[in-house]
Amino acid sequence: MHILATTSASLDDLVEPVDLGQSPADMVALSFTDSDLAATEAAWRTGRPALPDMRFAALRDLRHPMSVDLWIDRVALHAKVILVRILGGYDWWRYGCDRLVDVARDRGIALVLLPGECREDDATLAGLSTVPVSERAALLDCFREGGPDNMRALIGRLARLAGADVAPEVARPLEKAGFYAPGTGVVPFVHFAAQESAGRPVVPVLFYRSMLLAGDVAPIDALFRALSEHGVSAVPVFVS
Repeated sequence: MHILATTSASLDDLVEPVDLGQSPADMVALSFTDSDLAATEAAWRTGRPALPDMRFAALRDLRHPMSVDLWIDRVALHAKVILVRILGGYDWWRYGCDRLVDVARDRGIALVLLPGECREDDATLAGLSTVPVSERAALLDCFREGGPDNMRALIGRLARLAGADVAPEVARPLEKAGFYAPGTGVVPFVHFAAQESAGRPVVPVLFYRSMLLAGDVAPIDALFRALSEHGVSAVPVFVS
């Protein structure tokens, strides 16, 4: 869920400083939305241990300049790639953007600044990013298309920017309806047919496609496991 801004104040000015207490990592992702952070972290965990270490932080916790400075000193200075998705654009995190740009240019860090709204790009954020235009566009496409497969493609591209030997993948549109397997992603129906056991009841589990786009599938995964433990073959189906 996106919370719309109702004032012209910058988020830099609204709260007292906090220390996130994070340790350094090669890859870092920041966003205003919990859905972004949950989806990217789930994709990263799926690929471990082949991927570089990664840290995730909510921009709502980095609204005060002192919070930004503490976090940059402890985490960003040591990163190889930093992804920031900013709902509202540059003006809503001016101090953080400026500090990260200075650090990235000084230390050769791959900095990717993306808009929180996917329909249109943000020329200001594009100009401040330090990665090639084509690479930034590919990463933005992963958010535009959404879903677990595209989030894994995004994490793979970030890992490649961090120096890992990972083949780059491009974003693929998510179908309007289809089948989902926990831990795997979008699959054809034969995935379930091959695993079906004789005598086990089969139950379709319908859920909104938007949940898959946002990576909010933990309830579906939990229901799938619970049904399986009770001898029921669940078939998750996402629909628009």
